[in-house]
Amino acid sequence: MRTTIATITKTLVAMLLLLGGTASGQSSPTSEEATVWKQRAEPIVKGCSTDYQRARAIYDWVCQNIAYDVAGRIGDANTCWTQKRGICSGYSQLYVKLAQGCGMEAVEISGTAKTLSFSNGKGPHAWVRVKTEKGWTLVDATWGAGEVMTGKNGTKKFERQFRPFWFDVDPQWLIFTHFPKQPDDQLLPSPISEEQYQRLPILWPSMEEWGLTAQKTLDYFLTHPKAKMAKTYDVPARVSGKLKLVDIPLSRTLTAGKSYSLVVEATDENYRPFLSPQTEWKQEGNRFTATVKPKAKQKAVRLEIGEPDGKGGWTIFTLLEYGVKAQ
Repeated sequence: MRTTIATITKTLVAMLLLLGGTASGQSSPTSEEATVWKQRAEPIVKGCSTDYQRARAIYDWVCQNIAYDVAGRIGDANTCWTQKRGICSGYSQLYVKLAQGCGMEAVEISGTAKTLSFSNGKGPHAWVRVKTEKGWTLVDATWGAGEVMTGKNGTKKFERQFRPFWFDVDPQWLIFTHFPKQPDDQLLPSPISEEQYQRLPILWPSMEEWGLTAQKTLDYFLTHPKAKMAKTYDVPARVSGKLKLVDIPLSRTLTAGKSYSLVVEATDENYRPFLSPQTEWKQEGNRFTATVKPKAKQKAVRLEIGEPDGKGGWTIFTLLEYGVKAQ
């Protein structure tokens, strides 16, 4: 009878662990749980030869197979796996379990994040760091999967939009939107304070596609605490990165009567920059240079990208918008 009770108890403990709980409050996985996650991860990372490739394969799979739980209920790895939906903790814990199933070291990071979609500008969030042969890699599969849109009647709907740039995020980009509870999780040479973080503008790592560098951009805003980034606009994916912003004003506001130089490079000969109000560009090869001297009566200066419309003209998309202030 003692053997039967011990066997039943062992089975119940294993079941609790598989469901994301423990009988004693410990988080160490049992051999049964480890086996389950190893089996789940194997087909996802099939064909990968390095931990970095495995980490990326898991990210791609989670982003493309897990939907955000707009009801806000699913926050554990096992339910997220079975229901194929979850909140940020569901995404992050699922990623950690799958990575651990491949023998990798992975840790869930908790903290806050800021985005225009949050009602108060910021909210609690969770993401991951995973260790590969390249060192610690920062990953946010929740934001990589898509976003929750709010309809006119207040209903929320998840829209899948795979974003590869939330994998292996440069820490100097991630700190613009993610602030972990533990300073070491910033992975910055010198962690910044929460006060500094709150003053930073909301910038995504996708700005790298337009030629901005993380270190230069972060250094600018840390040394100009009152500065705000020019207003950014979404453009179709096919247009993204067709221009490189070599040298542009980073401040959101330009002073009337003052001259500003803009230098951009076209990475595709079919695309070219525009400015509104209309300003002449000097072209040398694929590099375009313009000087802007806004007038006091102007409300804004917009940097735009032109795409051929097939009729000899251009379809214009706004990239950045600067405000104008009097001297």
